[in-house]
Amino acid sequence: MVTLNDKVSVIIPTYNRSELLKKAVKSLKNQSHQNFEIIIIDDFSTDDTAQVVEEMDDERIIYLKHDINKGGSEARNTGIRRATGDFIGFLDSDDQWLPDKLEKQLKQFEGKPDVGVIYTGVQVINENNQPTRKIVPEYKGEILSKLFESNCIDTTSSVLVKKEVLDQVQGFDASLPSCQDWDLYIRLAQVTKFDFVKESMVLFYHHSGERITTNKKSVLNGHLSIFEKYKELARKQRKSTFHRFILTIWKVIFRTGIIAQNKETIRLSREVLAEGFKDNRISFKFMFYYLSTFLHLRILSYLYTQSKKNNKKSHLLSAATPS
Repeated sequence: MVTLNDKVSVIIPTYNRSELLKKAVKSLKNQSHQNFEIIIIDDFSTDDTAQVVEEMDDERIIYLKHDINKGGSEARNTGIRRATGDFIGFLDSDDQWLPDKLEKQLKQFEGKPDVGVIYTGVQVINENNQPTRKIVPEYKGEILSKLFESNCIDTTSSVLVKKEVLDQVQGFDASLPSCQDWDLYIRLAQVTKFDFVKESMVLFYHHSGERITTNKKSVLNGHLSIFEKYKELARKQRKSTFHRFILTIWKVIFRTGIIAQNKETIRLSREVLAEGFKDNRISFKFMFYYLSTFLHLRILSYLYTQSKKNNKKSHLLSAATPS
């Protein structure tokens, strides 16, 4: 049974982000729910992170430092193993929580014993400290099919998970070069139900520092890994779900190939597309996408640049249109 005084373990992986870490921890100290421990996993930082944590002077802080850099997922797994709370929340050191995040999530768990994950809305903030867009939750209950179509949960900074459920799926798959959050949600959705708090409870900051999602090679290999790991399970879903899964993977690989001007990556995208549709009647959409992979790289680059310009223009127009 969930009570509003349940202990939460907040896991913060960090690497050379001491100034941002201060803000992340400050957002925890402003939480309306205060029964938590803060597990900071320093992934072998070379800045003053250790000194900054020592100066925080909070008995709830548990500071662990890796002796080599292992990556964010392994850092989170270190935190999970150390956690003593009934619930686990993840906060990236460059993100912040709004004051009533934990309280609202714990309330959402009440009376729902079959729900193991509560996620929230997210407010994306740019480098000028201006809000740019909101990620609004849509799906709850058994959402495995939706997760095959896309990572509809997004950042791990929004989720609160029952520790027993997280232990059941054995945490993050640190062998993946990216998409570790998407992979975790797919595995969680096979053993539990999801629910959400619709309001934006997380401030997700875009900044000049590197995230995994800014590393094109990691993004490419991560999506290829998700494809190989889950294509058979996705195939067992509705045909439309499986096709959306294929197209989601294909688009990322295809776009990466265009940006990198890499024929081999374009060829990989073509193979993913062909495998996804090999047992089905050829559709116009498939033929359009498939044939586009044979266009010259310079033509693809031009078309991609134009589409980005058009998308940006349409966003500007919609922003300027009175409601």
